[in-house]
Amino acid sequence: MEPRNYIGLLLVLAGVVLQSIGWIYSTIVAVLSFVLIALGLAIFITQRVLEKMEDREFGHGGGGGPAVPGDIHDYSGWGKGGRSDAWQSSSGGGDGGGGE
Repeated sequence: MEPRNYIGLLLVLAGVVLQSIGWIYSTIVAVLSFVLIALGLAIFITQRVLEKMEDREFGHGGGGGPAVPGDIHDYSGWGKGGRSDAWQSSSGGGDGGGGE
């Protein structure tokens, strides 16, 4: 983790500790604790967002799906509209119903 992450977590922790003290003694301390928590979370989250943007920019991220389609040899038959070769070549009853 970056030092910025540690600073953000330290501010959040200080805000949480001051929250209980603020409830007991002073409203000003409670407000200060909320400010510290918000500031710490903002620092921590912006560092995460910056890291994700950097990974996305330089292509280090792994998301985005497979690079090659899964059925490149058309084993499922969907390349021919869902019909397999065996269905096309079979002779049998039925009306043919395709309009060909």
